[in-house]
Amino acid sequence: MNEKPEENKALDLSALDFGPSWARQGESKPRKKYADSGERDGRRSEGNMGKRREGGRPQRGERDDRKPFRGRDGGELRRPQRPQRPQPVEATAAVAADIMPIEEGIDNLSKEIIAAGRTYSVFELARMILASRDRYKVIFRKEETGPELLQSKLDGAVFLTKAECLTYFRTAECLKELYTAEEVEVEAPKGSFQSIAKCGFSGALFGPSNYHAYNQNIIDLHQAEFSNMALDRYKSRVVTESGEEAVNAWLETMKKKTQYRLVSDTEIIFEDEKAMLAHFEAKLFEDTFRATHRADVDSQILGKLLSPGLLTLLKETIADQRRYPGKLAPFLCRQLSGRHLAVFKWQGKLHCGPSRPHAIGVDVQLAERPAIMLAWILGNPGGGIDALWKTVLPEEVTDEVKKAWFHDLHWMINEGFVILVSDGHIFSSDHSSAPAKKAATPKKKKKAAEPVSKKTPEKDGKSE
Repeated sequence: MNEKPEENKALDLSALDFGPSWARQGESKPRKKYADSGERDGRRSEGNMGKRREGGRPQRGERDDRKPFRGRDGGELRRPQRPQRPQPVEATAAVAADIMPIEEGIDNLSKEIIAAGRTYSVFELARMILASRDRYKVIFRKEETGPELLQSKLDGAVFLTKAECLTYFRTAECLKELYTAEEVEVEAPKGSFQSIAKCGFSGALFGPSNYHAYNQNIIDLHQAEFSNMALDRYKSRVVTESGEEAVNAWLETMKKKTQYRLVSDTEIIFEDEKAMLAHFEAKLFEDTFRATHRADVDSQILGKLLSPGLLTLLKETIADQRRYPGKLAPFLCRQLSGRHLAVFKWQGKLHCGPSRPHAIGVDVQLAERPAIMLAWILGNPGGGIDALWKTVLPEEVTDEVKKAWFHDLHWMINEGFVILVSDGHIFSSDHSSAPAKKAATPKKKKKAAEPVSKKTPEKDGKSE
């Protein structure tokens, strides 16, 4: 229940003195007493400022001769790089996204409306569907100037370019359906290595700077996980660790290598991931991804299964429709009409129910029970269904008699003679039109008050 404006007052915490003594009500902040060293009125003397600089951070233009902090192994300690938040990606242009309720959910909803005999607002039903993502799906449509959509036949992932598909396929679960990964023992690299470089974000090891695959390792990881960042900027985030311990840890990882075997022909082996991806692009890509102008996806699809621009488009579409489901309502009307439900305007808004409103013909003569209920509804427009039963049902009525009354009311609802709205209020069919708004009466212009003479008679203290 909403509170009245005068009752909705914020709590007054002024009586709780959580602050220091000088901040409490009625007390002023004490002033610091300074010694006679030139500190007056909260200002420090130049001599004290100079003492504070000693041993502190160097001022602009000065040289920093301080020694860096070092660990137990003598290596310089560096503050770990904090990964930056990825920049938001704009929604893909010239691609539309539509929300479509799932068919099974609409079937259940239609059965519920027919069984209850109630009329619902179409926008109310749309918001109920949008309240849970398992009740609808999202359809991406290519517009006239838009890019073609590439959808995976294995898991439904949707991307815009071939490069995005290959990047996703590297870590996708569907890769196991085409290739099997095997770890094999290999000989570790030999050479004189003094330091190891690694990713400042993920911690992945690139190896020593004099290792032959060093630069390629950086480029591969950048394209796979950090392609939204410039390559030069990403390289500036590379961290170097010195010492024998760091080198040995890298050498241990290099003693194992992952090779891939083709599932359809186990005799074909690929020495590394790069060779496997080259084979997939040349031989299996067109069998795995299909080019289409329309792609249906589950609304709960994982973000990694969508191109970044499509993911942004999906989120924006769902948020817009939850604010105002203007695009979902027409889809919902067509789906409900196809299931023999009536979609009509009730009091100026779209509603859906068992039947359209139909006026009772002059020559139609109702039986006793329907006539009693209709007379009460006409005399109490918008009354509650509970109040109807409390008034018309006889006292100490049996369950069999109750069923007869309920059956008669349901018959009138299915005929459209009365409308039972979802909130429990019941109307006759002649209330289908929206109540007319009262026309605002034009305000009369006030005449300029004439000066009252002293001789003007007065009545009840007011001039006539």
